Amino acid sequence: MFHDPDDLELGCRLGDGEILQKSRTSNMIFDVPELIVRLSAVCPLLPGDLIFTGTPAGVGGARTPQRFLAPGEVLVTWIEGIGTLRNPMLAP
Repeated sequence: MFHDPDDLELGCRLGDGEILQKSRTSNMIFDVPELIVRLSAVCPLLPGDLIFTGTPAGVGGARTPQRFLAPGEVLVTWIEGIGTLRNPMLAP
């Protein structure tokens, strides 16, 4: 249980610590309960399901200069109080 699920920090950084994106759930267009209501109206949600909501500002193609992930880098994504995902970038 979270004190305020509508105000959790979320973001992503590279394994070396460079922050690429950082925001809070309070900045999302729809709050967390509304997202759950809308999604559960069209598909069943089960314990452990993840809901991908989009991304905070900082997308690579919109940066100046542009910044894209490269093979060998590790992208670490987090949500405060929930945990982190580590995704190594591999060459195609």
